Amino acid sequence: MKKRIMAVVLSIAILFSDSASVFACDRKQTETYVSQMLFGDKAEKYKSNEKVQMLMKALYLCSEQYDNDNTKELDALKKKKVSGLPKSEEIEISQKELLECSHNTWEYKYNAKEKQQRSRKTILRNTVSKVFGVGFWNRYFKRNKEKYESFAAVLYYMHILADYLADDPDATEITSKSGFVSAYDGKASVEINGGIPQFTQKEKNRKDYFLTFSKLDSSGRAGTAFANISKDHMPEAGSRQHIGNIKPSGWNQKKYDGIVSSNPGYVYNRCHLIAHQLVGEDIKENLITGTRYLNEAMIPTENEVADYVQKTGNHVLYRVTPVYKGENLLASGIQIEAYSVEDKGKGILENRYFYNVQPGIEINYNSGENSCADTTFQKEKILKFVTVDSGEKDLVHEMNKQLDILFKDQKKSKKTNDYNRMMSAIDENIRKVRNVGNKGETAGKQYILRREYEYEYYKILRKYLPSLLEQEQFFSNVFRD
Repeated sequence: MKKRIMAVVLSIAILFSDSASVFACDRKQTETYVSQMLFGDKAEKYKSNEKVQMLMKALYLCSEQYDNDNTKELDALKKKKVSGLPKSEEIEISQKELLECSHNTWEYKYNAKEKQQRSRKTILRNTVSKVFGVGFWNRYFKRNKEKYESFAAVLYYMHILADYLADDPDATEITSKSGFVSAYDGKASVEINGGIPQFTQKEKNRKDYFLTFSKLDSSGRAGTAFANISKDHMPEAGSRQHIGNIKPSGWNQKKYDGIVSSNPGYVYNRCHLIAHQLVGEDIKENLITGTRYLNEAMIPTENEVADYVQKTGNHVLYRVTPVYKGENLLASGIQIEAYSVEDKGKGILENRYFYNVQPGIEINYNSGENSCADTTFQKEKILKFVTVDSGEKDLVHEMNKQLDILFKDQKKSKKTNDYNRMMSAIDENIRKVRNVGNKGETAGKQYILRREYEYEYYKILRKYLPSLLEQEQFFSNVFRD
């Protein structure tokens, strides 16, 4: 995965030891998430649109670039006749200064580099004006001035949200034998093929116990594990063997207390493909390097199968396939298929993909190396996602202010509309975020919950904003189907 440029911001600071400085978001990731919030399912269609690219260049210059990496983009906007662009040196800041400059409210003044910050926002404002054709008379009569300003601010806040999400969408989407699996979006697993496993009829007719493992490949990677789970062959309690000397492919262990939910917070587990409780095999062919997040996500399915077999005495076909991209040593995720034989799937029927990710951690799937993707803990001068105190400024509150201006006409409509539905969903999201920690969750579990709610907020915006923008004349005049 590419080195990331920005960082995840937590809603409530969790105390833990500082990790190495790694930024969480790269430019491609920002453009992916922002485009999806603007255009929804049509994002890919507008990817190469000239005016969309202008907006993305301006957003990059406003919020991401540092250390003199700006001349090319400024020249590109000048060629598009964006007016009032500053000189390269007038927007220059260092990487160290980037967070406070670009991760605050739209109105925030970064005193250390106030001129540079102002010049950066001028680029975004003026590019918005150029894209939407805001001519002299519009500016003179201040026609729709508030809306254009709010749209620029919404783009700015979208970028911050993209940083919160942190996970590179290109790194987590895969193609399995059941088809394409979309990128991780805050949920540990997704149903594939409608939840229907792809066993052959011959396999589904088998009522005998069997267990097979793939041989390790030349890179030491475990492959598909397949069994017909039987009550008579399930292991006795306490029979588990020591596996600490086994190092599956991609094993690069590190500890992240306060982010990973275990204690101590080791990012990786020796993850059984077919759970020990089902077949009792602790061999290297049945183990992959899996994140703690992956291991915990698999447990409910494993328990469901074990309970069913113990209760009924029936067999369950159970196949687990680790999915690798290219020559990567670390699996992107695993596919679990399960089918109860005697009752023809009435008891157990599963086809699910589980993501091998760890929220807050950047993973190099080629090698298994990993690092903290969040450098904003204990940083006081940045905008948080949602604060406990509703009176404090946070991203959602600031975004709501801009959405209220941008869609004020739709808000006033007497019809039940998308704006009202969106705001109701956002309010519910805020409520859930502020309840995190009330049930005594560990710091690591609180971290994961907040990350999931950040993704939920992103999905709310992705669902409603495109249709709301289509109803705004300034937007629909430029971006027509």
